Amino acid sequence: MSRSTLGILAAACALAAACTLVACDNRDITNINDNPNAPTKVTPQLLFPSAVTDVVSRARGGSMDLTFLELWSQQIAMDRFTDEDHYALRVDNITGYWSGFYSGGLQDLATILQQNTAADKPNIVAPALVMKSWTYGIMTDIWGDIPYAKANTGDVSAPPEYDTQKQIYTGLFADLKQAADIAGTTGTTTSATASYGTADLIYGGDMAKWKKLANSLRLRYGLRLSKVDPSTAATQVAAAVSAGVMTSNADNALLKWPGDGTNDSPYFTTFRTRDDQHVSETLINTLKGLYISISAAGDTTFDPRLAIYADPIQSSPAKARWVGMPNGLVEEDANAIPLTNTSRVGATLRARTSPSILMRYDEVLFDEAEAALRGWIPGDPAALYRAAITASMQYYGIPDATIAAYLATPRVAYDPAKAMSQIALQRWIALYNEGSEAYSEWRRTGVPALKAGPGAITSPREVARRSLYPSSEQSFNNTNLQAAMARQGNVGLLGRVWWDTP
Repeated sequence: MSRSTLGILAAACALAAACTLVACDNRDITNINDNPNAPTKVTPQLLFPSAVTDVVSRARGGSMDLTFLELWSQQIAMDRFTDEDHYALRVDNITGYWSGFYSGGLQDLATILQQNTAADKPNIVAPALVMKSWTYGIMTDIWGDIPYAKANTGDVSAPPEYDTQKQIYTGLFADLKQAADIAGTTGTTTSATASYGTADLIYGGDMAKWKKLANSLRLRYGLRLSKVDPSTAATQVAAAVSAGVMTSNADNALLKWPGDGTNDSPYFTTFRTRDDQHVSETLINTLKGLYISISAAGDTTFDPRLAIYADPIQSSPAKARWVGMPNGLVEEDANAIPLTNTSRVGATLRARTSPSILMRYDEVLFDEAEAALRGWIPGDPAALYRAAITASMQYYGIPDATIAAYLATPRVAYDPAKAMSQIALQRWIALYNEGSEAYSEWRRTGVPALKAGPGAITSPREVARRSLYPSSEQSFNNTNLQAAMARQGNVGLLGRVWWDTP
């Protein structure tokens, strides 16, 4: 990463941190501390990296993912402080997630989109639309109906109304199509401010890759509607693939952290000071079950991602052994398990420079495999399935010979009779460290068959299917909140968002 990019990232992180101090309660604070002798319009080259680092840091790592989304997808489990692991959500955390998005990165993105037009600066607008869609996609998948069309508009006359999830998805599709259509086109402005350049921390100003990401996200969200609205799902999926999605791991959307002590991976900053989040028993047992071979001496060659996803347990130094932590334990039962008896998250993934993942090529291939199996797009589902697993493993540097052996094992080899569940399971495995997506895909497909832990507070005792709304909305936006809750029906932990149909 260049010195100039490091400077941009440092400035962006500082601006993002400052934005978190702004409350999302619709009070007009726009005139506070205005300096009439200095410009008040922040350039998009500063706002955009601030927005990206803010929303990605909130959605990935120690905030939402490790606090509850990876717990609910049963890829991570808590061995201490187990509240969220058995669905006892802490009110302050939920309020922080919600208000942080609206007052932080989403506000920066809204400012960019309000101050720049697609006709004038398409390569400023397109990435902002993609990041807006990525963020709102995560939020609506967690909460269902949320403020969307009237959020962050600058109108402080009344709190924003809630849009239905169906309306939000319609907006996501429209914004992603527009982003793909305008990315890389020439606007009416020819000055340096017509593009982000090095201020683009994801693709470094490569608009062809932003176009692919926009279409790939459209594919993701189109497939999300496979049960609730298969007609729209098929239309959006086919259009996205036709317009051009990711075609290699070089297209992966990653926020790469320099690891210089100031700009470190959110995973690193979490695990540097705590050791209460270990790899879930569900994930480790799944990876063990997809083994390649067992030697005459009884040594097993597991799914090769196991040694990357998880560290061997510390209580067995003589021979590498991986043991998962059960999900859903109450504090007393979790505390009874020594920390050295279950596997930590793999050292590579909790490193200072571990990238935060927005979307990867392997997910696109899994989605294409499912779409081809459904008959929505042309292509060979078996070939796409194998290519998806290959891309997932190549991302982690696993040798081709090992990948070939894995694909050949009967436990993994494509089987037309159970192809849909195979695709779903391998996609869930590949989405490790993307808790929001693994959780959403489990809710959509039911794969793997997750079971709530013994300490789960849900009744009946089942895995939670959505988050609760933040208590702050009752104070600042209660009328609109109550209307949204009433039209959705069950908004408790076992309620379902619109697309999550049985």
